[in-house]
Amino acid sequence: MMNDDIDIKQDIEKNKEIQDQVERWDIMAKVVPTSFLLISLGLTIWGWISVDTAFWVGFSIFALTSVLWWFWTIFTIRHLISVLNRASKNLSEIRRDFRDVSKEVEEFKKNDKK
Repeated sequence: MMNDDIDIKQDIEKNKEIQDQVERWDIMAKVVPTSFLLISLGLTIWGWISVDTAFWVGFSIFALTSVLWWFWTIFTIRHLISVLNRASKNLSEIRRDFRDVSKEVEEFKKNDKK
């Protein structure tokens, strides 16, 4: 029982971490592209960089972000699947316990009537 409590606390902490990470990814998805486009546009207009340079820098940032996001997604899905499997197992055990208790109550009712 003590081990289950530790697992539950760890799952809650990890789920909170994932929620915070999702919020950061959401902010990044909104801020980074807009900032990059505005900065690149300004630097290109002022002649400090070429359109080709802006393209390759943007492409590199996109590629790095995609790889990081992909690995984060895989690890997050793996965690969520383990939590769901553990929850399903625990629910099955609870269902089995309820059936056992229900049978005992029925037997008690039958014996009580006699």
